[in-house]
Amino acid sequence: MSDRGPLIISVTGMPGSGKDEFISVASSMGFKDFHMGNTVRTYARNNGIPSTDQEIGKFATSERQTNGMDIWAKRTSVEIGDASFVVIDGIRNIEEVEFFKKNYLNFRIVAVFANREDRYQRIMVRHRPDDVRTRDELIRRDERELSWGIAKVIALADFMVVNDSSLDEFYSRAGTLLKRLKSLRDP
Repeated sequence: MSDRGPLIISVTGMPGSGKDEFISVASSMGFKDFHMGNTVRTYARNNGIPSTDQEIGKFATSERQTNGMDIWAKRTSVEIGDASFVVIDGIRNIEEVEFFKKNYLNFRIVAVFANREDRYQRIMVRHRPDDVRTRDELIRRDERELSWGIAKVIALADFMVVNDSSLDEFYSRAGTLLKRLKSLRDP
C-alpha cells in the first residue's frame, strides 16, 4: 500500500453544508482527519489575529495573496505523515486541488451540498467562535469563499453527497460512499 501512498479524500462545500458530519463518518471508519480551517485558525492565532470570521477570512486571503493560493494545502499536508486513509476539509480553490493531485496519487474530491437556508440554520446551532451570526454575514462569507474559487472545486468534484434530509440519511449516504472509496484502496 505504501508505494501508492495514502487515499486522500478532500471534502469541499459551502459553509454549513455538512463537511464536519461527513468527516465524522470518515473518522469512525478509520480515516485520519485534517481541517485546513484549523490550520488557518492556528496560524491566525499565532499571528495575533482576532478569532472572528471577518478577521480570519482577511488573514486567509492575505496569506494566499502573499504565499500563493495553495498555501493552506501546503501547510496542512505537512501533518499527513504516514496515514493510509486521510480526509481533509477545507479545499477552497483549484490551486489547492492541483497541489494535492501533484503530491498524492490517490486523491479524490467529495463535495457536500446543502441549500443556503439549511446551511444558515445549521450554523446558528453549532456556535463556532468564527461563525457568521446573520444571513447577511453568511451571504458575504459565501461570496468570499466563491471569490477564492470554491465553486470550481465543487464543480470538478469526483463525487457529490447531497445533504437535504435527516442527519441519519446523510450519515448513510456518506458511509456508503466512503466504504466504496475505501474498498478500492484496501489491499
